[in-house]
Amino acid sequence: MNEMTPGMLPRFALAATLALSLALLSCAGKQTPRDQITDPGELIFNGLVVAEVECYKCHGGDGLGTWRGDNLAEGVPKMTEAAITRTILEGPGLMPSFKGKLDDAQLAAVTAWLHNRFR
Repeated sequence: MNEMTPGMLPRFALAATLALSLALLSCAGKQTPRDQITDPGELIFNGLVVAEVECYKCHGGDGLGTWRGDNLAEGVPKMTEAAITRTILEGPGLMPSFKGKLDDAQLAAVTAWLHNRFR
C-alpha cells in the first residue's frame, strides 16, 4: 500500500514547492518569434543569438515587462546610451550582469535597439 508516512510529508512539500518555483521562474516572459524580428539587437534581446542572454525572460520579448522584470518603456527613455550599456554590463538590483557574455558589437546592437525602441 502507498501510504504517506509523517516523515514523507515535508520532503513531498519541499519537492512540490521547488517544482512550482522552477515552473514559475522559467515562464515569465514570452519570446518574440524570430520571423517577426528585423533588428539584430532585438534578436539578441530575445535570446536568439547568445544562449545565455535571454532578456525576454524577465522583460518580455517586446521589453514591456513581466512580473519578473521592469517595463523598459518606463526607464529607458530617461537613459543615455552609455547608461543603458552600463546597466546591461553591471546588472543593477536583481538583474544579472551580462559582462563578458556579449562582444562589443552585440552590446552596441542591444543598446541601440533599446534606445531606438523606447525613446
